[in-house]
Amino acid sequence: MTSLTTHLRPEPSLQNADNSSQSASAASQDPGSTHFESQLHEYGQLIDKVSYEVETGRQFKHILSQGLTRWWITIILCSTYLLVVRVWCQKGTVTEHSKRIFNAITTGISIALGINVASTFKDMASTARWPILHARKSYVDELELTLHADSIRSLCKLAFYSKKPVVIGLVVIWLFFNFSVQVGMAAINLTYGFDTSKEGFLFSPGNVMYPIMSHFYPQGNNTRPELGDEEYTAHAYGSLGWNYGTGTTVADIPSQGEIYQGLTENLTVFQDQPNIKMVFVFTEYSSSISSSNTGLRGVYTNRTLEMSYSCSSHQVTSNGNGDSNDDITVQDIGSLSIASFAPDGTTFFTNWSSDCPGIPRCTVVQAFEASDTDPWYYTCNITVGPTKNDHHNVSFISDEMAYIAARAIANAGYFDGYNPGDLQQTTSYPKKTVWGVPVHGDTSNIGTQIVLFGLSSIAGAAAFNPQSFFSGAEPHTGLTLIAAFYVFWDCDVVK
Repeated sequence: MTSLTTHLRPEPSLQNADNSSQSASAASQDPGSTHFESQLHEYGQLIDKVSYEVETGRQFKHILSQGLTRWWITIILCSTYLLVVRVWCQKGTVTEHSKRIFNAITTGISIALGINVASTFKDMASTARWPILHARKSYVDELELTLHADSIRSLCKLAFYSKKPVVIGLVVIWLFFNFSVQVGMAAINLTYGFDTSKEGFLFSPGNVMYPIMSHFYPQGNNTRPELGDEEYTAHAYGSLGWNYGTGTTVADIPSQGEIYQGLTENLTVFQDQPNIKMVFVFTEYSSSISSSNTGLRGVYTNRTLEMSYSCSSHQVTSNGNGDSNDDITVQDIGSLSIASFAPDGTTFFTNWSSDCPGIPRCTVVQAFEASDTDPWYYTCNITVGPTKNDHHNVSFISDEMAYIAARAIANAGYFDGYNPGDLQQTTSYPKKTVWGVPVHGDTSNIGTQIVLFGLSSIAGAAAFNPQSFFSGAEPHTGLTLIAAFYVFWDCDVVK
């Protein structure tokens, strides 16, 4: 029993002055202790280097699978981002609520994409450290920094501690690539943005403003004007017709609800040459000034007014140059009296009693084209139709106003004549003006001139007459998504 106890519990070694010799003796008696002290000494002197071997089988498959998963997540998020932007681009004019929905969706996608990219870079750094450690031996501190290099701060510490050109270069490249991706993602938001829509308005029930078209009101005065005042006003408006411009075909007529920015910006009169007529399109406005101080919001309507012509031409055989005050002689008609006319120009004239027999809202407008070599006389039936698609009866043109508009090119607000029963109005235009240019017997051109003048007088009245209101779809300013690059976003391009 005594020998067993002694073997299990040996007495501790004694500490004396000859400690080194005893330690050496103990070390010689215990080889394992000698090896441990050697390793500890080397670790304390920071000269112990270790190497790592990377298993390339199952670990490679795991890394590949994880990388592909994150890659697909990035592709899905980017595709969704692009799809959302393109959808909102194609929406055209949208509301403020739609803008908030877009911002919420894109913000969510941006956050998810940022998190995914950041975690991807972290995984890339974590994965790359094993081949790096396997490729070479590392000091213990450098090893520890490499193992914990999962943040920008850790990478900077690693580059500062290592001071090896290769390590510093790899850290700089990784940081540059990381920052470049983050900046690129943030810069995407700078390639598009919302702005006030110039393509169309939004509509909601409200008060719609429209011009009162019962008379030609001089200077916007809403009192009932005299006939001469109306004729002069119509003539003044009509003379600006070429300044307003005209559409070459009715196919160019804007759709209902399209933006209308005024006489000087948009057309309201359109030619229908095959049907020997022209068409005027009515407009209407919001009842209040825009919150963005852009003025009244105007839109085209589907209400239209047509004015047609039917003309004939005859050569003048006597006094065709207009130098004499005598009557002119017209081929197939005979002698014709004109109260006043100008030489080397075109004189339009009407007789108050020259309505078209059996044709409502029709009047006869005549013209004498004086020339030394090729004088002509024209007579045209000008007919003003009723307003179409006027369900609220807000663009009604009275018969009286229709006659005044049809004769506007000749009516200047005063009469010339030999007796009250044969009143005649004349207006002459030099041949170098748009209204006096010779057409040499072309009935289509002379009819177009007369009708354009008449519809331009209607356009002027619609722009400057007093306004009224009715309950309808009131236009409101909306928003549209615009982008810096059309090819990428398929949006309106920033000018």
